[in-house]
Amino acid sequence: MPPQTAPTTPPAWIHAPRPTGSGAVDQSVALWSALAALGVTDAVLAPGSRSAPLVYGLAAPEIEGRIRAHVRIDERAAAFTALGLSRHDPAHPAAVVTTSGTATAHLHAAVMEAHHSRIPLLVLTADRPAELREVGANQTTRQAGMFRSLVRWDVDLPAPTASAASPVELRTAVSTAARAVAAATAEHPGPVHLNLSFRDPLVPRPSAGPAPAQQERARIVLTHRARPAAPAPQPVPISDRTVVIAGDGAGPAAAELADRHLLPLLAEPSSGARHGRTLIAGYPALLTEIMADRTHPLRPQRAIVLGHPTLSRPVVAALLGADDVEVIVVDAQLDWPDVARRARLVVPAAVGQEESDEDAEDGQRSERRREHLAAWREAAAEVTAALPTSWQRRAALAVWRATGADDVLVLGSSSLVRDLEQHAGASRAAVIANRGLAGIDGTTSMAGGLALARRPAAAADGAAPAAAPGRVRLLVGDLTALHDLTGLVIGPDEQRPDLDVVIVDDGGGRIFSGLEHAAAPPALLRRFFTTPHGVDVAAAAAALGAAAQRVTAEELPAALARTEGGLRVLVVQETSSSDSLNS
Repeated sequence: MPPQTAPTTPPAWIHAPRPTGSGAVDQSVALWSALAALGVTDAVLAPGSRSAPLVYGLAAPEIEGRIRAHVRIDERAAAFTALGLSRHDPAHPAAVVTTSGTATAHLHAAVMEAHHSRIPLLVLTADRPAELREVGANQTTRQAGMFRSLVRWDVDLPAPTASAASPVELRTAVSTAARAVAAATAEHPGPVHLNLSFRDPLVPRPSAGPAPAQQERARIVLTHRARPAAPAPQPVPISDRTVVIAGDGAGPAAAELADRHLLPLLAEPSSGARHGRTLIAGYPALLTEIMADRTHPLRPQRAIVLGHPTLSRPVVAALLGADDVEVIVVDAQLDWPDVARRARLVVPAAVGQEESDEDAEDGQRSERRREHLAAWREAAAEVTAALPTSWQRRAALAVWRATGADDVLVLGSSSLVRDLEQHAGASRAAVIANRGLAGIDGTTSMAGGLALARRPAAAADGAAPAAAPGRVRLLVGDLTALHDLTGLVIGPDEQRPDLDVVIVDDGGGRIFSGLEHAAAPPALLRRFFTTPHGVDVAAAAAALGAAAQRVTAEELPAALARTEGGLRVLVVQETSSSDSLNS
């Protein structure tokens, strides 16, 4: 993950908003004021009428310059853009705003991913007041509690008084904002849902009272919940036949544990640990051989799991499901990963404890483990070298090698991430994937949010702060790209992310040819699993306003080496010659 910003202590109070002539807008200004004070820096909005008070609230003088607004036409793209913004710095969660009705349903996939990936996300849905529900009012459905099984907290906030929000209504909105941020960023981070009812008028109205500058504004107490301390490490047993499994989001702790005890490190590309000196590149195919033979000399007796392993069946099923392998999970949450339900011990944080110190003084243990690591590496290299190659894999590896320590690489859920798991070497880059549910929804939008988060808004004096070093790149297959084409739709008034979208276009879903469905009749496999699309992906991207270029895998490294800013799409095909669209 990218480095996180330490949360700052918010003020003890905020000013009540200046009266706007609309209770809905009054409440919205108070809500945004509280969220800004609590560390929210970005909001992604989709167009709508019932959510208009939140738009006018963002434009109020109290909020101007404190929360950066982004507009997306597609609510799903908006939600995943907000998810990407939150991924960059979970201490400052982003908000996504929609109008009422079917618009709210398009947020569901992003809420699911935020829940399973433990990413803070503030979901603000506008709604009709109580008197307009269940009576056939336009664009009105049952929104309250619609994400209940997925969110850390949800509230159905009553509509404020039509002409002006009362003091208790303003205090309720501010208190609700504090609880929402606290729930989203607490010990078990994730999404929260605020369903906000608004009565007409939905827009500010001129007031006959004193001029705003002359109006005395009350102070509203702003509650702040202190964040919990990190859990204390607990000892976990270590022996020669122990391996460390680093799943998605494991972080550097996995590499540090493996390094300290010279244990084989089996790290997924998005683990944040694929840089340790004990890393075993090419482990998936090797594990298939090892776990098929109970007498194999490299067969582990214990696996220590950090993060969320999802990619490899040799890891998830064969290794962690084996009855002769002791499984220890390191996870601070109650929803710890244990797909095979074989974990013997779960600890919130770990420190290794050698089972035997008999040969520690003379260095025999260290030498023995170095030889064991060498055997793992030699066997993995031999198995990997025997695997067939492909132009798609060469494209994926070109992106991996072009991604430096200051870059961010976002990986789609496709065969490409598995190519990298098997064949890629070490990397210090931040590598991110939506592995909470391993879906293809909103991948381009999420990457766009990450890229936007690395370009801070201009300071109050107009000076543009320096963007984070490096480049954000997205590597996806063609079906994943087509599934989120609206992620490329960014209006002319919006800040455009600095993002390279690399699409490996092989005419369908290659991943299924590596699963059990490969044995299906060819016609059935092609139509229902590979699902060829017949779309000119580069032309589609260009039509949506992106600078698009067609390249081959061999031409890709040179294209990646160019460092133009903005949003560009590189469509990698097997034989097409290089050409540019919208360049």
